[in-house]
Amino acid sequence: MPANLSLAELIEYTNWDRGKWYDWLRQQPGDILATSAGPHGDGRFETFGDVARHIFSAEKRYVDRLSNRPLTDTASMTTSKPSFSLAAKAVRI
Repeated sequence: MPANLSLAELIEYTNWDRGKWYDWLRQQPGDILATSAGPHGDGRFETFGDVARHIFSAEKRYVDRLSNRPLTDTASMTTSKPSFSLAAKAVRI
């Protein structure tokens, strides 16, 4: 069955989903994003914060490409909770 969703609807859903995660993370004690991702990784993602940074930087770069903008240097992105602010900016076209 084909999905009939507009780009605006997909972005709205992404923003809603990100907001739910952000609210949950803010309620957790300590720095939850510093939690180890486990011993079986390949070394690129040592913490959950590393995984979040990877997801958010990919979103940002996809928007850069679709908007014909220079790619954002995401190497300096933090792996802490403020990463969500960059993620929210990523989907603004």
